[in-house]
Amino acid sequence: MPGADVIVEVLFKDPPKSLASPSAALRFGFVLLQSLLAIVLSYQLLFSEEKVLPQEVEQLLIVGLLLLIPVLMSLPTRVLESDWFASALVLGDTALTTSIIYLSGNNSSGLYITYFLVILIAAFSTSLKQLIGLSVILCIAYGVLLALGVKESGSLSESHLLRIPMLFIMATFYGVFAEKVRRERHSKVELIDYVAALKQAEKERESLIRQLQDALTKVKVLQGILPICARCKKIRDGKGDWHAMESYIREHSDADFTHGVCPECLNKLYPGYSE
Repeated sequence: MPGADVIVEVLFKDPPKSLASPSAALRFGFVLLQSLLAIVLSYQLLFSEEKVLPQEVEQLLIVGLLLLIPVLMSLPTRVLESDWFASALVLGDTALTTSIIYLSGNNSSGLYITYFLVILIAAFSTSLKQLIGLSVILCIAYGVLLALGVKESGSLSESHLLRIPMLFIMATFYGVFAEKVRRERHSKVELIDYVAALKQAEKERESLIRQLQDALTKVKVLQGILPICARCKKIRDGKGDWHAMESYIREHSDADFTHGVCPECLNKLYPGYSE
């Protein structure tokens, strides 16, 4: 379909600089799709052959459809980004489109079946591009059936020509909504994975801290109060065992010993040596 590439390009490429923020891009997408839908549904009401409603009521409906566009443009960003808004807009537009199809006298079984097939495709498609592709195929198939019907009846009206754009626009609308839901789910999954990774990193950090603390307890540094025998000078360890001072200090520090005799001991051992 000629407009398919344009819509996909608008939805997938970066928005203009004036729409660089995510909220502005989201508003732009909603307004674009709602504008296209309002135009097609308005034409359906204007060019329908079998009038169900008086002309004044049709005009009021058209004005209401067009007023939805400035309403979307003026809505606060927090409303547009809320979880319920996209669902409410899709449900409202679905009810509106279904009603206008009936009120415009285009309530043929083929149109309704194709319309609900579009909804099913949107529900089960895995990506927006896949939905656009399947919708194009479906619209082409419906166009062939419509052409065969027109060939048999011998009459072609504007409402017949507007059915295919209407179906395609609704397919794109549902696709954008489904893509938004998929991205939100993906973001939630990424957030859950990120939180799980943070918890795992915290566990590893605590494990490293414990290992460091254990290593520090084994480092050969003497600290605190050491119980020592007042007579033999043995030192008692934390387990209650007594060790010779030299061996204990060697084991629990980087110090070593070299032996000598101090002057006082020298005089005691060898009186008169210093003389």
